This record gives sequence, structure tokens and C-alpha cells, in this order.
Amino acid sequence: IFNFYEGNMNNIHTTVIDAGGRFGLHPSWSKFKGELNYHLFEPDKIEADRLIEKYTNRSDVTISNLALLDKKKEIRLYHFNNLAMSSCNKRNRMVSWYKGERKHEEDVIGHSDVESTTIDDYCRENNINADFLKLDTEGSEYSILKGSELQLSDNILGVRSEVSFDYIFDDSALFSTIHDYMLDHGYYLLNIDYDGRGDFKNQAVNCNNKYGVLMTTDAVWLRRVDWLFDCSRTDLTSKVLKYAVFCMHNNAEDVAINVLLSARNDHNIEFNLLEGTGLYIHLDYL
Repeated sequence: IFNFYEGNMNNIHTTVIDAGGRFGLHPSWSKFKGELNYHLFEPDKIEADRLIEKYTNRSDVTISNLALLDKKKEIRLYHFNNLAMSSCNKRNRMVSWYKGERKHEEDVIGHSDVESTTIDDYCRENNINADFLKLDTEGSEYSILKGSELQLSDNILGVRSEVSFDYIFDDSALFSTIHDYMLDHGYYLLNIDYDGRGDFKNQAVNCNNKYGVLMTTDAVWLRRVDWLFDCSRTDLTSKVLKYAVFCMHNNAEDVAINVLLSARNDHNIEFNLLEGTGLYIHLDYL
């Protein structure tokens, strides 16, 4: 029992890689009270420096002034009038719905050349096994996923990524391509964030109803459960708890409860081995 406990304690930290972290920890992680290693990538140096200052007292948050892609190289980052839209992909104005006060948000006001790396290379160089990905990089999400193939195969439990349903960016993959990629790597679509409010064409909008066109949203994928319960995993207990927390953070309480019950009833997992950890206490609270 001691050896089993030690093996699980070595993997108790939840490791999140966040690509495109201009606004800091994503809301789905900002209230997490478990043991955390949060790796936040922001290629805009001004924003990266601001984030370093913001999280100066958080030893569990690491800021990297790098872009993530499918290979190491130097790329051009375009800065838009709305700085949150900064991207290495040019936007296609043919599908733009921005009008009125948002008309000039897509105007390019400058650029900078930045270095990129891949998730697989970053994890290997820093001896990291990632548990979750959060991607919001204005069109380069598919390229980032292709650069994380080893982590997707061996470690990652869940992915939250912005996806597009029209050709908003030049040379970027749509939801259908990303979804096929995730299915091929053993994940299933948990949900999407779309609530019926899309990009509106006219300001005569009843905000209490559904409106507009679905152009982008966040999609969430989870590892298939048969992989999760692979009996050869020494960190199975902590993986199950992390999996359940991610479900609870992403509007899937029923999936979390089902996985926890299956772990206990079908796979004889004893959660009380981790009872004193922040991960256990946070999930117990949820």
C-alpha cells in the first residue's frame, strides 16, 4: 500500500498547458484548488511580461514567451487593433461579420517575430507529462495539436480548444478536421460552449433569444474511458480524479460521477489513498 500511495503521490499535480493565455488562467481552471502546474504560453512579449508580473507570487504558474506550433521555428505574429486577436494566421475578411464599433478590430497594426516550439518538445525538455490542454490561438490550434502527438497518445486526458466553422483564418483547419484528428487519437467530443448566441449581422438583436451565426466556439474532448482504466497505469487513481475534476469544470457532472462510480465498483479503486491531497479535497467539494 505504501508503494502504491507513493506512486500516486508522484503524479498528484494536475499539469495544464495553456496556449494563448493573454487573459491568464482560463475560467475553467482559475478556481481549481488542487495541486497545479499551469504552463501558460503567450507569444506577445508585452502581454507575457504583464502575466509574469501578475503571477509573480504563484509558483504553480509558469509563463513562457513562446508560440506553440507543430515544429520549432521563427514565426511572424500579427498584432490586430483588438490585441486579443493577435495571431500568426491572417484573418479572412470575406467571412467577417464585424460592423459598427467593431469594424476596425481586424485591422493589423503591427507584427513581431517570435520563436515557436511544440508541446512534445517542451514536455520532453522539461520532464513534463501534460494532463490537459487549453488552446485559443486564433487559428493555429490544429498545428499545435499536431505538435503534441506524443502527449496526446500517452498522457493527455482532456482538451479544450477554440474551433472555427468557417474560413475565418487563411490556411487554418476547421472544426471538422480537428474533430477527426481527436477521434483518431482516442478522444470523444464532450460538448461545445455554443449557447445559441452567435455573431450578429444586425444590431437589432433580442439578447434573450438565440441569434446570429455560429462562427467560433470552444469544443471540449475527453480521452475514451477504456484508455483511462488501463490497469498498467501506476497513476490510475490520480488520473481518475483529474478526469472527474475536468468533467466537473466543463459542465459534465454526470460523466464525472459515472467515471468515479465505475472506478470504485468495476475497477476496485480506493480513492481514500489520496484523501489528504488538494486534488481529492477539491473534487470532494465539487
